[in-house]
Amino acid sequence: MTTVMAQTYKMVVRVNNGTAMGFPDGKITIPVDNITDIAFEEITNHPQTEATPISFLFKEYYENVTRSPMKRSPAMEIRKFGVFGSYNDGEPLNQDGVSANLMNNQKVTFLDGRWEYYPIKYWPQKVQGNNYASFFAYSPYADGGSNSFVSVNSESDKPVIEYKSINPMDDAGELVYGSRINTTKDVDNGCVTIETKYPLVQLNLNVGLTEDLGENTKVTIKSVKIGGQIPYSGQFDLFREQWINRSEKSLSYTIEGNNLSAELRDAGETAAANQPIGATRDMKPIGVSPILLIPTDGQKEITITFDYFITTDDPFLATGYSRIHNVISKTFNVALNSGTRYDVRVNLGLTSVSNISISASSWNNTHDSVINY
Repeated sequence: MTTVMAQTYKMVVRVNNGTAMGFPDGKITIPVDNITDIAFEEITNHPQTEATPISFLFKEYYENVTRSPMKRSPAMEIRKFGVFGSYNDGEPLNQDGVSANLMNNQKVTFLDGRWEYYPIKYWPQKVQGNNYASFFAYSPYADGGSNSFVSVNSESDKPVIEYKSINPMDDAGELVYGSRINTTKDVDNGCVTIETKYPLVQLNLNVGLTEDLGENTKVTIKSVKIGGQIPYSGQFDLFREQWINRSEKSLSYTIEGNNLSAELRDAGETAAANQPIGATRDMKPIGVSPILLIPTDGQKEITITFDYFITTDDPFLATGYSRIHNVISKTFNVALNSGTRYDVRVNLGLTSVSNISISASSWNNTHDSVINY
């Protein structure tokens, strides 16, 4: 992006005695007969007003870490962002609200080594006092597709997005957001640096057996279903950084097939020797990736259901093995908070779930590596 320089001129009037008189700021009356020449000359020593383009840099947020703002984040550069910009007559924003009057869901992408968008917007000019503007971003960009899990109300001027849990284990659903409030063009030469955070919940399900089994017996899983009072959809206010208008419809999601860990996935009607390792006393992840959920509004009931098999090889049986099919459920209460990673550890017995333990940690502590800009 280039900076446009505003040129300033003065009117120069030459009179009969050869004197050159400049009048850039006022007026004077001179008899016409005394004027020999009139010209407009550029004022080169006058402060020039710069029209500064608004540019962006997106990077990951690290808790309790101070870093130089001019860093590139490779994990961000594969993304497309939507940006809302607000200009409150140059005054700081307050809690009364915000209007996206500078940018409204502007698409910003990383091309040729920099973040670009079109049409280019310039920093508003203000003669006196501070000249603040604020920006709110999210990714992935709402492209308006019917299967999109992120959408924006095109008739609204508020920095609010809507999210639907269409596929909670899909990496593409990894929603991030960030903001830069009350910044000016004098910061980083007009580049708006936005650090992204996670507004969703990351749920990691793990399972381990309560007892050791014989070497001829394996416990393998057909599916794991999670449901209960988990909202299916909701709106996220980018300005206030909070979820609003959660749906009454609850999420019900089943981990099965290729989404199950290969070590736990049941291989069907076959002997234990042909089954994978299966569940053991050691905790193992149930899914191939975490489940991403909308945070709950306080403590809610969540139910987890295991559909699994116990296969034992027995040479005295005609088939050479036996299979026991169990379906058991366990309900527990938990508050799922935004930007938090929950590790759920399920102790599975042969006929019941004996215990569920949950640990929570911030999702914003570990990210991909960062390279110099």
